[in-house]
Amino acid sequence: MKRTLQGAVATLAMLLAAPVLAADYPEMRPAYPDTWQNPDSDLRFEFGTRYWMSWGQHDSGYTVVNGATTLGDINATSRDQTHIGELHGKIEDLSTNTYFSGKAGIGLSTSGTYANAPGASGSIGRNSAIGYAGADFGWLPFGNMRDGAAFGGFVGYQYWKDAPDVGTGQYTTGYTAGTPTSFGEAKDNLDIHALRLGVKGMAEFKPFDVQAEVAAIPYAHISGTMGGSSPTGYTFGGNNYQERSPTTLSGRGYGVMAEGLVGFHPTENLTLRVGGRAWYVEGQLDAKYSTTTNAGATTVPTLNLPSNFARFFRYGALFELTGNF
Repeated sequence: MKRTLQGAVATLAMLLAAPVLAADYPEMRPAYPDTWQNPDSDLRFEFGTRYWMSWGQHDSGYTVVNGATTLGDINATSRDQTHIGELHGKIEDLSTNTYFSGKAGIGLSTSGTYANAPGASGSIGRNSAIGYAGADFGWLPFGNMRDGAAFGGFVGYQYWKDAPDVGTGQYTTGYTAGTPTSFGEAKDNLDIHALRLGVKGMAEFKPFDVQAEVAAIPYAHISGTMGGSSPTGYTFGGNNYQERSPTTLSGRGYGVMAEGLVGFHPTENLTLRVGGRAWYVEGQLDAKYSTTTNAGATTVPTLNLPSNFARFFRYGALFELTGNF
């Protein structure tokens, strides 16, 4: 009996001492809560395709000068409809409200007309080369990109090639008995390198969104060739001037680019958008015209063609399919 009582007293002492002993041990890690998960990423990605149903316009005028003598004026125009396919992508940093975007497009089909007065005119052919590539870096400090509404500015670079195939546009490569008999292709070929400074806004109202941007082009470098005038050439003062090589152009310009899209989200990671886009650049394009006169009878120095005006416009409807993740 005495031994049993001693055992009971020892057990009671251990139970009373347990809370004190437990206080000496480090706190154990608790179980994960039911809602535990990785935090949301600050990076958001967007990649997709676009179709641009575009219309293009070229208008430029030149004064033809031979030494100190002014021979006359040339006015070159073209009007085209071009179907363009485009790839685009964007990376957004939601923690800083910044983004980097890029796009590249190429013409799939071009048709239209051109005229090089007082020379040849005709239909634009199938070998046109129209395309572009560019990138922008933007910061939208007003609002919050994560919440779906933000506004700010961006800076970017745009390369724009506009080279409609001017059909019968050619330059003379050979003569027989004073008559042009062989020709080379002379495209209306322009390369534009443009600096973009703009503003951009975006807002999301699930399942819809809207975004728009306007970019000024404070400087653009323009170079290339003007569509050929053969086989008719240019006639000034009774003399017919035939190009012996494509007429080269170079100059600088300025302009504006604008774009707006309205989107619909059929699923969380898919967006369909429709809208419009317009690009406009104008400037001065001085040209050099390598020529012979009177169907090859007389060789003259290269003619200078100081620019009177130059305008380039492309606009149209834009359709987009984009994935987001």
